[in-house]
Amino acid sequence: MYGYAGKILYIDLTHKQIEEKKLDTGFARQYIGGLGFGTRIYLDLIKDNPEIEALSPENPFILMTGPLTGIKINAAARWTVCSRSPLTGFWGESNVGGYFGAELKFAGYDGIVITGAAAEPTYIRIEDSQVSLEDAGKYWGRDVYTVTDALVADLQGGAGRPGQVFTIGQAGEIGVRFASIINAKRHVAGRTGMGAVWGAKQLKAIFVRGHDKLQIARPDKLNSLNNELKKLYADSVFVEALRSFGTAAHMDVGHITGDIPIKNWQITEWERFDDLGPLSYGEKILKGNQTCYACSVRCKREAEVPDGPFKTQIGPGPEYETVASFGTMCLNPSLESIARCNELCNRYGMDTITCGSTIAVAIECFENGLISEKDTGGLKLTWGNAEAIVALTDKIGMKEGFGAILAEGSARAAEQIGGSARDFLTTVKGLEAPMHDPRSVHGYGLAYAVSPRGACHMAGLDYPVEGGAMYLPDIPECAGEIVEMSSQGKARLNVACQDFGMFFSSCAIFCNLGAWVLNATTAVDMVNYVTGFDYTLEEVMKLGKRVWFLKRGLSNLFGVRADQDYLPRRLMTAMASGPTQGSLPDLKLMLKEFYELRGFNPDGVPKREVLQALDLSLLAGLLHKNCY
Repeated sequence: MYGYAGKILYIDLTHKQIEEKKLDTGFARQYIGGLGFGTRIYLDLIKDNPEIEALSPENPFILMTGPLTGIKINAAARWTVCSRSPLTGFWGESNVGGYFGAELKFAGYDGIVITGAAAEPTYIRIEDSQVSLEDAGKYWGRDVYTVTDALVADLQGGAGRPGQVFTIGQAGEIGVRFASIINAKRHVAGRTGMGAVWGAKQLKAIFVRGHDKLQIARPDKLNSLNNELKKLYADSVFVEALRSFGTAAHMDVGHITGDIPIKNWQITEWERFDDLGPLSYGEKILKGNQTCYACSVRCKREAEVPDGPFKTQIGPGPEYETVASFGTMCLNPSLESIARCNELCNRYGMDTITCGSTIAVAIECFENGLISEKDTGGLKLTWGNAEAIVALTDKIGMKEGFGAILAEGSARAAEQIGGSARDFLTTVKGLEAPMHDPRSVHGYGLAYAVSPRGACHMAGLDYPVEGGAMYLPDIPECAGEIVEMSSQGKARLNVACQDFGMFFSSCAIFCNLGAWVLNATTAVDMVNYVTGFDYTLEEVMKLGKRVWFLKRGLSNLFGVRADQDYLPRRLMTAMASGPTQGSLPDLKLMLKEFYELRGFNPDGVPKREVLQALDLSLLAGLLHKNCY
């Protein structure tokens, strides 16, 4: 098969069984890859037991690449992981870049399906077609950086290629609900707690090394297109900003538009803001840049704090979301402390968005007298207290003291703290909002409210399209003038961005940064040149729609209903001043239009006939068996 390795690996940890299954061409064309494969396979596995708990052995974990993964083109090194989320209890997924996905395809596999749970700490070793389950006892209890280095060293042998490691840290082992899984110390499957799923299965790591080459259907046309795109990348201001400043470049732009949350989403202006901007980043902690497989954008940062209380080694630098969640959210102007928090999260294996947001909620609880130093183990959780923020991050990673409460995520922590703590939350469906304010761009609010995994700016392409970073003139709903602080027409825009976005960044899989310079036709052409499938834009829109409804339907199976399609009070409180003064999304209007466009019942469940028209009869039967 062109673009694909042609096999999927199935591993049953309970019974220590390993099986290869050939990838069916018809299945590949219908679901294309990534979350298309992942959602469909997951549904088939749980159809007889949809009530499974996230941390039970019965909960499958699925890792899938796309047809572009491992192809030498810009912004296409991505791959996906998915399962039921330990953090939210609903559908969980993460999209991750780096090198592991390409290496897995070079080893001969498009993905891995993992079921059951090991009796003792285990890692999976994949050396081309040789797959084995190995004792991970010596690696258990050790952090991501240590395990990554140790596995590469232990398995190097005489091989020329070092191989790639995908691993959890201590946070995943002990059940921090927002634990992540990390490749090469810096490429993070961060959101929804997939690392805790591995911990419950006693799966420490996957090591992979491969030597195969991928076949391309039309290499001449792909090369010609890539040559045309070189000028597009060279002339793109957006790409140049990523190369020069990484994702932290958004700190300056976002501040102007009121997009960046400050003091747990309470204000949009702060006199210490420039201390966290891209120029300060470059002066204080930047040491270089890194990239993902075959990508010339090189948006990853290397950082170091050489001395002082927040000392770190040279390694992965904090991304924009991390700078905002541990910085502006907590009124913390210390980039050095943010770099240290980032290193701690990477070592323990934790999502920085949930971790920083949960700490911000804790600070507000402290400010309002809901908790005291007696509860926090002596930590004075005041705004901007960098030492306390770093110390608390460390405690969360090991579930020590008050850190054990925050390791549950902000929604569960607020329930334990009680009082008015829930008023400080920014969660949708239990997932903390990313660092982009729907009061600055109203469509973000709808995107957060209806996202199958919870508050998410990557559940479609509304964020880059409505935010002005991506232009899709070949999709009519995305081609007109967009008024950011207006709710009119945003439901129709969201639907189009979700449908194309599922194809683009969840299945194909293009990078939700470096590939924003592409238009829809170019993206479809690129996939066709690799796979030979000859998709039309209309076809990929329907394909994306199918995958979006699969994700929504899985969350519906896990209990999501209309009352979970909302925005928290904090995000629906108007600012008294600043760029977004008085602006609020009209969520009621947008939801009404969205439900009509999507064909939902009043309770937020897709109608049977809508699912059947998308070849999702199995899902329709499960959702409508006893109701509707």
